[in-house]
Amino acid sequence: MIDFEFPEEQDTKPEAPEPSAPDAESAPPQATASRDLKRTRVDVFGREALTTTAPASRAEQGQGRAVMRGVTLVLTLGLAALAGRLYQLQIHQHSQFAVRASSNFQRDDVIKAVRGEIRTRDGVLLATNRAVTDLVYLGRRDPTDPAQAIADWDKIRFLAGVPQSVLVDGQPREPDRRTETSVVLARNVPKERLAALTEYLVTVPSLELRERFERLYPQGRMAAHLIGYVQEASDRQVREDGYTVGDLVGRSGIEYALQKELSGKNGLLRREVTAGGKPLTEQVIDPGQKGQNVTLTIDSSLQKAAEAALQAGLADVNEGRRHYGRPRETLVRGAVIAIDPRTGEVLAMASSPAYDPNWFSQVPSPNPQMRNWAIDPNRQNAALDAVTTNRTLQAFNPGSVFKPASGLAYVEKWGNFSTSCVPTYYYQGLRFRNWARFNLGWVDARKAIAFSCNPWYYSSAAKASPGAYSRQLKERATELGYRRATGIELVGEKTGSVPDIDDYTSPKAPWYPGFALNMSIGQGDVLVTPAQVARVLATIVNEGRQRPLTVVRAFDGKVKPLRPASSVVQSGNVSGFQMIKQGMTWTTLIPTGTARHELAPWLFPVRTGGKTGTAETSESRRNGYAYTHAWYTGYGPLSNPNFLVVTFFQNGGEGSGPALKAAKRMFAARWCVDLTKPAQNQTPCTGELADMHARQKSP
Repeated sequence: MIDFEFPEEQDTKPEAPEPSAPDAESAPPQATASRDLKRTRVDVFGREALTTTAPASRAEQGQGRAVMRGVTLVLTLGLAALAGRLYQLQIHQHSQFAVRASSNFQRDDVIKAVRGEIRTRDGVLLATNRAVTDLVYLGRRDPTDPAQAIADWDKIRFLAGVPQSVLVDGQPREPDRRTETSVVLARNVPKERLAALTEYLVTVPSLELRERFERLYPQGRMAAHLIGYVQEASDRQVREDGYTVGDLVGRSGIEYALQKELSGKNGLLRREVTAGGKPLTEQVIDPGQKGQNVTLTIDSSLQKAAEAALQAGLADVNEGRRHYGRPRETLVRGAVIAIDPRTGEVLAMASSPAYDPNWFSQVPSPNPQMRNWAIDPNRQNAALDAVTTNRTLQAFNPGSVFKPASGLAYVEKWGNFSTSCVPTYYYQGLRFRNWARFNLGWVDARKAIAFSCNPWYYSSAAKASPGAYSRQLKERATELGYRRATGIELVGEKTGSVPDIDDYTSPKAPWYPGFALNMSIGQGDVLVTPAQVARVLATIVNEGRQRPLTVVRAFDGKVKPLRPASSVVQSGNVSGFQMIKQGMTWTTLIPTGTARHELAPWLFPVRTGGKTGTAETSESRRNGYAYTHAWYTGYGPLSNPNFLVVTFFQNGGEGSGPALKAAKRMFAARWCVDLTKPAQNQTPCTGELADMHARQKSP
């Protein structure tokens, strides 16, 4: 309460004048009537409390003025000190506190995008994500400060399984702030230890349990070469390719080919933390975007059948080894690819030896021993096994499965002819053998397919002249689909080789006329992939109408339109295609047909056509006929082909053995045929895939 004094107001009521003496003088000042003073007391709220007091003396008034001057001085000095402190903080120490605020109080973390899932066309989940927990170290301002020591560090290290590789002198390695905001101390902490760890970490702001997504392949080895696998981005990819630490990057298969679609877009989380790293607030700056889900064209039933056919083929391969007195094999090296010839959609793609993508995608690996076996380049037969290589896209000598293309190339330009299918054919003093050691009689282009008669093809190259024949063969084979990509959405596909006379320009590797005769039967320098064989056969089955192969059916449930078909028909004449197709139908029908012993109408209830292939290799020239490449390519039903398959066994023996039997198993899976029962007693499901699945579900 502050007191103020004011003069009291005079009464304004007029008074009667007193009679004055004629000789009286004016009164002196002290003789005037004194005036009372009004003291007004004002409280802190501005309310007045009026009291009438006695007049203040001069001493009291001087004392009040001194107090006021003291208060004013104190306030002035306080304001001056405050201004000086603000000047010090904002000017002299600005940079110091700015750096501290940037490094200690605000941290940007990446919100990892959820990678898209991969499924088969019938909905089987092939690749997904699961949440796992890592122990992460955020760093300390001064690790040597005892006040910042990690409490119960030895217990935390034991529970989380922290390896020595992330420690320095027994303590967590400090993050390199130029490239990282934290250090992962332990990956995939066991779930049963998380509760105990959480209790210890409550008082340790520099450590946290951080959840991340790990790629999971629920079906294990199923379609492994098609799907591929992911791993975390390498240091080089982080530096040069725009990835952040911990991003999942496809290494092979669809995971690699569709990295952009599957990976999505990372987001950004901004956190406010204390100097010790304890979170205060957080804000999502950018939520990011989930990757697209991908539906493949493969059917799970047919994919399983393809993989089973490869493994069942091991017994057939070893039967051939036994026949020729050679050692048994312990694993299959081969491939199966099945397509719908009408659309080019791949219905199954299998390669052997196979691997489990989880071996590579999960950290730590669930099976480090098998992982190392798959990729160890120094183990025995590592290059031959090529475990992670997709053999459906690798180039091999095709042998006689090349004959539909070479036969078509000849008859379209020079016409059909007949010749004797002798055991040995001679050209310019050189001897060229047939597979049969007896004469198979007179054959034309159709029986040359059905019997796989080499002399007919030797004669075709000789009749046209080897140089001209090689040019025609190269040109037409390229149009049909060899020597170029199939259109499949995978990286690493080989294009093979079909050379002509003009490609032999080096004196060290000159052209010889006999090369053309070898190329006519898919030998010599001819190299093709199983995927190319499938596409070329589909083109012939469709009489020149050609589609690219595809393994991708839909993105996020939206079916991808088929790429347009093209025509490789010359001058509108399809008679050559029809002639080759007739020869392939005879393969499974007439005596001496090379597939008749497995796929004749009385042995298999669906009519099919096809071509066997047995390709000589460097291995077979050293160790005998048991080491040739075994091929078969076939299709059906003949009335409306909706299924086409190519089977390949590397160094597996004769095409009419392991490869043909594997194809028969694939036909049986597609058309609901029980190979343990007589063909005449069965009703195949030769309609669409839905019919096949309906039959599989029926009791």
